[in-house]
Amino acid sequence: MLSISPADLRPLPAAFEPDELVANSRFSECLSKSASALLAIHRRLPREVRYVADIQKWLLSQTTLALHFEHANDPQNPPISPTNLLNLLRGLPIASKNTALAFLQEMRHYKMVEEIPSSDRRRHLFKATIETEQLIGLWVLTHMEALDAIDDGFRAELMQMQPELLNHVQPLMTRQLIQNPAWYDPPESIAIFTQADSGTSIIHDLATRAPWELSGEVIWIGPATSHSIAAQYVVSQSHTARILARSRIAGLIGWELPRSRGNCWVSANLVQDYRYWQALKFSALSKALFQAVRLLKK
Repeated sequence: MLSISPADLRPLPAAFEPDELVANSRFSECLSKSASALLAIHRRLPREVRYVADIQKWLLSQTTLALHFEHANDPQNPPISPTNLLNLLRGLPIASKNTALAFLQEMRHYKMVEEIPSSDRRRHLFKATIETEQLIGLWVLTHMEALDAIDDGFRAELMQMQPELLNHVQPLMTRQLIQNPAWYDPPESIAIFTQADSGTSIIHDLATRAPWELSGEVIWIGPATSHSIAAQYVVSQSHTARILARSRIAGLIGWELPRSRGNCWVSANLVQDYRYWQALKFSALSKALFQAVRLLKK
């Protein structure tokens, strides 16, 4: 049960629609704040960030954790298992059976999840490790702090005052986004980045350099090389170069000098697509917190 003292009986922070966010100039601060924090996490924890740094891994890891938290909330809910993960993903074009099972095995190998002892050796049940809970908690808190920049809200304060909110916010958010094709199957301008390992970090870096007011079809953002980006996020230079090359061929980015030298530009379409795609996530998080607080206050 959520406990809030009389001093904290403020109106709940708003639950935003995506269109509201992209129309609000303060969303620029939200995106910049979030991107800076996420990129700092990537630099500090490059291996762990691999689980959320492309769209398929993001969806699989968040879905796995949704099972974990929902089971923690109510033991009658199914825990993490190969069967339960596949059941939650059934009918969604997110990952094949083999891909989902291999991902769960990878999470186990890297100690993101651990097996729950069972008398039935045929059943393999798992739970998230404490370190994984802490990592997703940091991810959610980072986004709540960014949302607070829009309306001077107290979402992050709520999350820190009531850690049990995480158990509800994460699965509520996940269930919204795995059912939203605009999130899991974004426009090609976004997919070029998000379908590649660590590509999400690259698009965060590039798109948030653009000013909020876009003047023209080309937005100059300063120097950006595959070498500098790769060094920042501890990924290979050749991998980063391939992502940037595909983006250049698609007309999404370019440079003032040959061979990707000098200042870099990004297309206004890329920036707009990025903002709306991120608005879907922030909207889902704002609604999840609103729902979770109301649920726990009952």
